[in-house]
Amino acid sequence: MKTLFKGAFITALLAFGSFANASIINFNDYAISGYATQARSGSSTVEDGGFTLSLAGNLWVDIFYNSVLTSDSILNFTFEATGLNAELYGIGFDNDENYAAGQSENFGFIGGTQAHELVTANLFSDYESGDGVVSFSINIGDYVTGSFNRLIFILDNDAQQSGSFASFSNVEICDNILVCQTSSVTAVSEPSHLGFAGLMLLMVGALRRKIK
Repeated sequence: MKTLFKGAFITALLAFGSFANASIINFNDYAISGYATQARSGSSTVEDGGFTLSLAGNLWVDIFYNSVLTSDSILNFTFEATGLNAELYGIGFDNDENYAAGQSENFGFIGGTQAHELVTANLFSDYESGDGVVSFSINIGDYVTGSFNRLIFILDNDAQQSGSFASFSNVEICDNILVCQTSSVTAVSEPSHLGFAGLMLLMVGALRRKIK
């Protein structure tokens, strides 16, 4: 069985109490725009009453979303990819529309055929198209901190400009597991391709739950 994640410390996190600092993003409240020079081809669609952003083709998009990431910040989302396996799937944070090749300090990648080559990137999974619907809970504050006004969603496939599809649902940024709306996550094993010493440190605190 394919191993997908290094679970760092716990098999279940129960979210309870106030949701004052938790908010699942409704994409109907935002304009979806192509990000920098990475909106090469394809389309974006908002579905499920605004709680799912679906991308097709070879497309990076962003929304104006103000966030302050601290060492306690958690990023939760549900992801599914179908069609051709893309080169990169991911989420990023930024404050402008400038992106240079190799810029990766504010980006988190969750899979794709080129993900294992990004030895300087925050790589959280070896997800491939067809792996199904998976929920991610990432201690994003362990990797990225600061104030940002853009949230970026990545479906990158320069080699095949069409035929790749990805959806991001129930996207949530919160500062404490007690106020996250996500009910639970389950740790699974470390992916074999993350043998790079630099990436091993980036995996701590990243959990993944596959929805059956």
